[in-house]
Parts: sequence; structure tokens; C-alpha cells
Amino acid sequence: MLIDHLRNSVKYYSISPYVAKGLLWLEKYKNELATMENGRYDIQGEDVYAIVNSYDTKPAVDCGWEAHKVYCDIHYSVTGGERIAYSHISRMKESQSYNVEKDYSLYQGEGDWIAVRENMFCLLLPEDVHAPGAFLDAESTFLKKVVIKLKA
Repeated sequence: MLIDHLRNSVKYYSISPYVAKGLLWLEKYKNELATMENGRYDIQGEDVYAIVNSYDTKPAVDCGWEAHKVYCDIHYSVTGGERIAYSHISRMKESQSYNVEKDYSLYQGEGDWIAVRENMFCLLLPEDVHAPGAFLDAESTFLKKVVIKLKA
């Protein structure tokens, strides 16, 4: 798991060509993301694509744990912010087996919380079980975010 501000994204291009493509796309469209329609945006076919989404954050206890096998995620907060929990998969117990079509398994367990504030991103690898969408502060706020899906 990695967290930083988008303004520092050049430091992470060397992780993989897909990470570079995802971060470059966020940089290119950062001034348009707040008004983009929710939905999928292809960057490089099934290898790299963006999902623009918006929702109200919720209590941490209502956020479910998930992990992916085929894709890594970059979660980027466009407007608002959220807390995302994460834990290494070895510390978690699978509660719903892997769904091949949707590329996720569900988990139970404990982890650490990070704040992903406006203009920040976090990179989550397949072994990073995560629970996004929690209140950043004491109450729900509106969050517009982008999840970039990167073939692992």
C-alpha cells in the first residue's frame, strides 16, 4: 500500500507501466474529474481503466473488506475525502470466496486506517485487503473519487 498527493505521482511511474498510465491519466484530467459523469473510462482497454464514482461516506463499521486478484487499485479523491482501511491478506479471514467475474473476495478482520484527502491517491496491491468509504471526520460527507484498475 502506498499513499501520496497526486502532485508527487512522477515518483511512482517506475513501479510499472500500468501504474504510470493510471497516474498520468489522473494528472491529465485532474481539472475535469469533478464534473465527469460517473462511469467507466478506458485508458488501455482491460489492462488499465478508470471508474468515476460518487457517494456519501459512511461509518467505518459499515465498510466491507475486499481484495482483488487480477487488478491493483489506485483510489483518488477528487472532492471530499475518505478513510480507507487496509491490512495484509495474511491477517484476514476470507468471508466470501473469490468472484471471478467481478475480481473480488470479501474478508473479515482488523486493519489500519488511512486518510485519503482531496487530491491524494493510494495504491493498493492484490495482497492489500481494503475497506474504502469511511467518514473522514465525525460525519458523512460527499465524496467524488476515481478508482483506476490496473492489471496486476
